[in-house]
Amino acid sequence: MVSVTRLAVRVRPSSAPLSTPARRDMHERNLLNRLSKGMLPWCAGILLAMLVCAGCAGVTPLPPEPAGTTLRADTAGGGSVPVPRIEQAILTPPLLSLAYRINGALRHASVSVEPLPDGPFGSDAKRLPARVMSPATATAGEGRQLAAVPVPVHDREGWLALLNAALAVLTPDTAEYGAAVDILKQDELFLYRGADGELVSVPMIYKPAGIKVQHTYNFNDLLQVILRQIPGAQESAGRRLYETGEDSGYGYPFVYVDVDADLILFLQDPSADPALAQSVPAAGTLKIFLHTVLDHVRGAFSQPVSSVMRLFTLAGGVTADIARPAPLGMLAQRPPPPLSAGAGMDLAEWEAQLDTLTGSAASAGRMGYLIDGAAFFPRLIDRIGTARESVWLRVYIFDNDDYATGIADLLRRRAQDIEVKVLVDGLGTLGAGMASSPSLPRGHVPEPSITRYLEQDSRVKARSVANVWLAGDHTKTIVIDRETAFLGGMNIGREYRYDWHDLMVEVSGPVVGEISASFERAWDDAGWFGDLRRFFARDRAPAVPAGEDDYPVRLLFTRPADAQILRAQIAATRQARHHIYLENPYLTSDEMIYELVKARRRGVDVRVILPYRTDSGLITRSNALAANTMLLHGIRVYIYPGMSHLKAAVYDGWACLGSANLDRLSLRTNREMNLATSHGPAVNALMEQVFEVDMGHALELQEPLPANWSDYLAEMLADYL
Repeated sequence: MVSVTRLAVRVRPSSAPLSTPARRDMHERNLLNRLSKGMLPWCAGILLAMLVCAGCAGVTPLPPEPAGTTLRADTAGGGSVPVPRIEQAILTPPLLSLAYRINGALRHASVSVEPLPDGPFGSDAKRLPARVMSPATATAGEGRQLAAVPVPVHDREGWLALLNAALAVLTPDTAEYGAAVDILKQDELFLYRGADGELVSVPMIYKPAGIKVQHTYNFNDLLQVILRQIPGAQESAGRRLYETGEDSGYGYPFVYVDVDADLILFLQDPSADPALAQSVPAAGTLKIFLHTVLDHVRGAFSQPVSSVMRLFTLAGGVTADIARPAPLGMLAQRPPPPLSAGAGMDLAEWEAQLDTLTGSAASAGRMGYLIDGAAFFPRLIDRIGTARESVWLRVYIFDNDDYATGIADLLRRRAQDIEVKVLVDGLGTLGAGMASSPSLPRGHVPEPSITRYLEQDSRVKARSVANVWLAGDHTKTIVIDRETAFLGGMNIGREYRYDWHDLMVEVSGPVVGEISASFERAWDDAGWFGDLRRFFARDRAPAVPAGEDDYPVRLLFTRPADAQILRAQIAATRQARHHIYLENPYLTSDEMIYELVKARRRGVDVRVILPYRTDSGLITRSNALAANTMLLHGIRVYIYPGMSHLKAAVYDGWACLGSANLDRLSLRTNREMNLATSHGPAVNALMEQVFEVDMGHALELQEPLPANWSDYLAEMLADYL
């Protein structure tokens, strides 16, 4: 995990961070381990790349838990850590030129300190305000000295005082409440007051169980508070530079502040760890190939019935789509009709139809929306920390980045007292471990296997789902004490905490019993002799009684030979009479697009939100063609800035949301779980908190997106993913 010293703040008495040479040695060993796997024949590359697309993109001991902790300043440098010292800072707009020493050696660097430009959608709240300095010479900037302005430099103590003052502002005054604060997308602190009112800070995963999270602040919130804490002296028009005392090779040793421009920039040294820039994609591809082969061997012996069912489901879905293609090209090219002013579909009749369509009645429960990782992960960490009996976690991806490893440490620690089970999709987790978030801190050494890391020297029980015939478990549910559950689109990893827009739902009530039973069946199925286990298994989760505030909710599934989510959403699209609002990152189902266009032809107000960029270039280009098709037929299309991984829809007052994308894998092949309800307040809250907000942030298309022949090839390939 990254040390909170990245902002010159240290948690006491946590173990000291590794020195730069030690961390570099770790990177070199890790690189050598990966290189030692041998060479991969290039002829397997194409096949293995297809497997990667289908999948979605030495263990350390459990770290000690900090005791009572307080913010404090450490001695600068920490011994062998190379800490830069600024000798001169000159601003020649827009360049800031620095002369500084590291271990006695003089260096020169420059960096642009212009305000961050807005993208086509305006400012991006998820963008990190950081710049990497460029090496420069001592004579750089000569000839422009008339415009040069010296920038005052403040030492580490000044930075600590400013930072601590800002953190104190964000900390609740009452002892029973605290606040979660994101620090540079690299640390997550929990702030609270000690018994004597002193400000106390711990990593979020060590939050005291008896203190509740009152607020969650993102990094931009902290920056705004920092700006307000700067003294009012108008030195150099409010510009100043701070030394943080941070490691030059891995952290942000300098912070540039321009009060007048409301700008704070974190500056990195141009030197980088060369081990971090190297990768061995062939070794990772070989891992995926071997994983797929072993899964099929394991499935043939352990899950013969399930393996055959998945093969027939895959073949049947492909055959049906080829035999009955959605005739998008035959839709009439005429102006769309006016919007209907009538009422929507009868929701009572619709719920009765769903009973028939799914073969089961609705359950009951309550739903609360947790939008983005800033809302979900602090809440999840809080509930894991206060769990009394059990934590059952089921995700498609449990990544091996720094944030996911921190969650793993929390689960390992809680497993000393309660039952902890973790079920991950094998191919999804393996593929994600080969990629990295753009915000991943320099210096992180990923664990080779997150499931082994979870189980090593701990009581965590972890299983990996076999991906027979490329079928995966794309479900994302976490059950706490069989009383509360989280369901939605987020996996465990820093993309979901920091980089992407996404949604989870906190659920309580009797429906949690159904989610628990689904986990137990999936857990049995993932073990050896899974078919036999499932045949003899009985639902062991006790029924959860309904409360006075519970309302009808139902689970919808994609399972082998049971495409409930597809059938339900196609039927809802056909019956909608007033409006359809939909947000999804992967809209490659021609059948779904066809039904949306037909709904617009009936006068239904159809609006679709797609991300500007997905995590797959293939899907991004396919989405562009889908957007053009829908726009041509009168559907209002909104392009969300950045990556939105959120999957939700509202059809005339019926909401459906969860893990399922609108592609072949989610609608016909993978295991998925969605939650649906017609309860008015819950649907209205989804409209207000998600769709109205996201349409406000997005750019509505007024003309088709550019497309070329390669985009049509991408769309053809995406139809089968």
